[in-house]
Amino acid sequence: MGFRAGHTVEYLERAGEIELSHIREKDKADIHDALRFQPQIAGAVLIAVATRRSESGGVMPVDICTTFLIAAPIQAFNTEREEDRNMQDSVPTHNPRGRFGQSAPYRGLFSEGIRGLSWMFLKATGWHVATDWPDVSKSVIIAAPHTSNYDGLVMLAIAGWYRQKLSWMGKASLVQGPFGGLLRRAGCVPVERSKSKDVVSLMKEAFDAADTLHLAIAPEGTRNANPVWKTGFWHIAQSANVPLFSAVLDFGTREMRLEGPIMPGGDFETDMDVIISHYRDAKGRHPERFCLPGQAS
Repeated sequence: MGFRAGHTVEYLERAGEIELSHIREKDKADIHDALRFQPQIAGAVLIAVATRRSESGGVMPVDICTTFLIAAPIQAFNTEREEDRNMQDSVPTHNPRGRFGQSAPYRGLFSEGIRGLSWMFLKATGWHVATDWPDVSKSVIIAAPHTSNYDGLVMLAIAGWYRQKLSWMGKASLVQGPFGGLLRRAGCVPVERSKSKDVVSLMKEAFDAADTLHLAIAPEGTRNANPVWKTGFWHIAQSANVPLFSAVLDFGTREMRLEGPIMPGGDFETDMDVIISHYRDAKGRHPERFCLPGQAS
């Protein structure tokens, strides 16, 4: 069973009213399953149950046998289960048409207003958000196909639905004028090239300094057909040690889906083969302007 904070409260309240040594085997299994997905709270739960009963004058519900029954397997599951759960949470879930993908958690009234407007725009234009937002705080997102300025509007609406701010790279001069603050808030990450630092190093510093950052990059670098994709997205993700997602903006089906994640390793060619496969059947708003790496334009 998946872990939910409410489940733990429910089990804690239940266990505080009865002796653990006398509860049903099914309840023991439920408590064990809930706690093993969040091992760090196990000790607190057991101590709280014991303290609650002892202060009320009742029999201590947690004896040595019961404690080991619940807590002993937890440490063994700790690293493996937590890593499995984190990896599973970061893989976007695909939803059938008509049901938009799940957004990130609630972020306030302003964010909800943007989300509502985004939903109305996407519905009115026939777009379907096919995948849930992955449970990650930082990522590099490949945005393709990119064949018109309208693509950016659709991506902004999708980000609004997800309750996320997509960041993008821009010239440092853009944020130095009177509207510089607004552009930063809109997601612009200023890039000022120098002899000492390249874009990959600058973006690594930006990721290191941020608590949350989702950097969207159009690998084509142009709205015209380009069989030579820029690969900076891969190098940035590798340098910053963040996952790489493919945002597939398919005008053929009016569907946006997130594919991945890929953690860039040492095999660039293999990673690129996987990324390209995500876009093999996708169509841009102007299909003749979109081609994959290696295809004739």
